[in-house]
Amino acid sequence: MFKSSSLHLLAPRVALSRLASYGLWLSLFGSLVYFALFRFPFWFPPRQRLWSLSYIFGFNNGVAILAMTALLGAVALLYVLRRRLTCESRIAFSREQPLSGGRMLLVTFAFLAVLYAGLTFAAYVYNEQCAPWLMWETRHLLHRTWLMDLYGLRPYTEVSAEYGPILTYAPLYTYRLLKPMGASHEQAYFACHFSLNIAGLWCAYYVLSRAKMPARSRLAALALLGVAGFVPYLGISGVLVRYLFPFASFLVGHRAVEWTHSRGDRATYWACTAFSLFLLLTVNILLSPEIGVAFVFAWLGYALLMLRCEVRVLAVSLIALLSVALLCWLFLPAAYYGSLVRFSEGANNLPLLPAAHLLLYIITMFLVVPPLLAVSVWGQMRGDGRDFAACGALGLLCAVMIPGALGRCDPPHVLFYGMGASMLLMIRLANISRWAFMVYAVAYAGVFIVLMQLVNLMVFYGISPRTLVSRYVVTNVGKKLRTGCGTLHPNIATLSRLDRFPRLGLPFASLGDPAVERYVLSRGQVAPEYYVSIVGVYSIAALERKLRDVGKAEYLLVPSGFRNFASFAAIAPRNPCEGYIKSLREWFFYPANLPCRAEPLDPLSSVKSFIVDHYVPVEHVGSWLVLRRTSNSSTQQHDQ
Repeated sequence: MFKSSSLHLLAPRVALSRLASYGLWLSLFGSLVYFALFRFPFWFPPRQRLWSLSYIFGFNNGVAILAMTALLGAVALLYVLRRRLTCESRIAFSREQPLSGGRMLLVTFAFLAVLYAGLTFAAYVYNEQCAPWLMWETRHLLHRTWLMDLYGLRPYTEVSAEYGPILTYAPLYTYRLLKPMGASHEQAYFACHFSLNIAGLWCAYYVLSRAKMPARSRLAALALLGVAGFVPYLGISGVLVRYLFPFASFLVGHRAVEWTHSRGDRATYWACTAFSLFLLLTVNILLSPEIGVAFVFAWLGYALLMLRCEVRVLAVSLIALLSVALLCWLFLPAAYYGSLVRFSEGANNLPLLPAAHLLLYIITMFLVVPPLLAVSVWGQMRGDGRDFAACGALGLLCAVMIPGALGRCDPPHVLFYGMGASMLLMIRLANISRWAFMVYAVAYAGVFIVLMQLVNLMVFYGISPRTLVSRYVVTNVGKKLRTGCGTLHPNIATLSRLDRFPRLGLPFASLGDPAVERYVLSRGQVAPEYYVSIVGVYSIAALERKLRDVGKAEYLLVPSGFRNFASFAAIAPRNPCEGYIKSLREWFFYPANLPCRAEPLDPLSSVKSFIVDHYVPVEHVGSWLVLRRTSNSSTQQHDQ
C-alpha cells in the first residue's frame, strides 16, 4: 500500500518533469528557427542590384527558404527515427462524398459563392466611382487587356505578364464572350475574377468534402478559407484557383490512379492515367510557372513513393511529363518562365520579420509537413505505401510552395501560398483534437481575416487601429474610403484636345485618371510599351528596356502630379530609408527597425529622371500633361 501511494505521489512529478523537458526542447528549437529564418540570412546579403527591399536591408530570402526546407526535413527525419507519430497522423481521403455534413458543406459553398458575388459587385461599383489606390492592380491588368484586345499585343513577348496563359488571357476571352451582351472590359474583368475565385473555392470544397474529418470542422474550415481568400485588391494573380488547384488536382490524379488500378485492365490503366496526368500537368503549368513546378515536384514525389507497390505510376508520369514539356517548348515562349527566374534571383522580395502572419505560417508548416513526410516513409517501411504515398506528396507540395510565401512575404502572399498547408493542417488537427482545431481556427481568422484587413486599411487609406477605436470611427473611416469618389472626369471637349497628337506614350499607365487613359487607348492613339508602368521592372536589363520604350515616343502623356518640373528631379524623400522602413511597418504590422545597407534599383525615379532630361511639357489636358521630346534627345535616340 505504501508503494502504491508513493507511485501516486511521483506521477505528477514525472509529468511536470516531462513537460519541462518538452518546454526546454521547444524553446531551443524555436530559438534555432528564429535565428535561421530571421537573423542568419542577413549574413549573406544579395549582391545582384534589383528593386527589392530585401536588397536594401541586406536580407537573403534564398537562404531563409533553404533554411526552412532543411529544418522541415530535419524534423521529419526526427519523427521517423523516434517513431513519435501514429498512423492516425496521416490525412486520409474517401472515394465518396462525406458520410455526414455533405449537404451542409454544399450549402456553405453556395453561401460563400453568393458572398463572393456581392463583394465582387460592390468592388466593381467602388472602382468605377472612386478608382481607389486599393484596387490599382485591377486598372493595371485592365490596361494590359486593352493592349491585347485593341492593339493585338501578345503577352510575354510584346507586353509583360508574370503568370500563366489561363490567367493572362481569361479577362480578354471573358470580354469577347460577354461583348454581344454589351459588357465593357471592366465588367468582363470583374466577372472573370469572380469565376476564377469560385473555381478556387470549389477546389477547397472538393478537397474538404473528401477528407475524413468531423463534419463541423469541415464546415468551419471551408468558411474560414473562403472568407480569408477574398482579398479586396481583385488582381487576377490573386484568385483562389491559382493556389488551390494544385491540391485539388493532385487529389483528382490520386483518385484516377486508384480507379484505374481497381479496373485491372492494362490498356485502360495506361490510357486513362496518362490522359489524366497530361491534363492536370497542363492546367497547372498554364496557371502559373511556379505552380506548375510545385505540382510536378509533388507528383514525381508521389510516383517515387508508389514505386514499391505500383511501378507503373512512375512510368506513366514520366511519359505525361515529357509530353507536356515538349508541348510547352513548342508553344510557350521562353519569356513565360522569366518571372520564375526573376523572383528566384530575389526581385521584389521583402525581408522576413517575426510578424504575426509569418509566425503562423511557420508554425503551420512545422505542424503539417514533417508529419506527412514521416508517415509516408513509415508506409514504405510497412510495405503499405499505396495508402500513405498521398500524404508524402501533399507534404512535399506544401514545401515546394515555400519560395512563393517567403519571397514577397507580405500577408497576401503568405496567405495564398500557405492556404493549401493551412487547409491540410485543419484536416489533421480536426482528427487529433477538437480543441487544437479551435485554437488554430481562431488564430487563422485573427491573422488572415482581421489583422490582414487592418493592414489594408493602414497601407491604402492611412487608417490606423487608433482610428478604429475612436469616438467617430464610422465618420472618419467613411471619409477615408470615399477619398477620390465623385471626381469629375474631363468632358469630350477637353479630351478631344488630345486628338491632334499622333501617338502618345503612357510611361505611368494606370496611375492617373482611367477615363483619359481609356479615351486614348480606344482611339488607337497609344504607343504601347512592353512594361505597363513600372510593374516588372526589377532588374537593370528590364529598366533599360523600359527607358528604350519610353524614349521611342515623341509625345508622352503623364498624370498631372508630375507636372511640376522645377522639382521633378527631387522625386525621392530626403531620407528614403525612412520610407522603406515605414512600408515594412505598415505591411507587416510590426515595429521594424532595420538599417539600410544598399541603394536599390529605383525604376520609378529612373523613369522620371529620364523624362526630365529628354522631354518638355507642351499642354495640360484635364488631369494629365502632354510632353514632347526635345530635338537633341531625338538625335540621341536615333544614334542609339
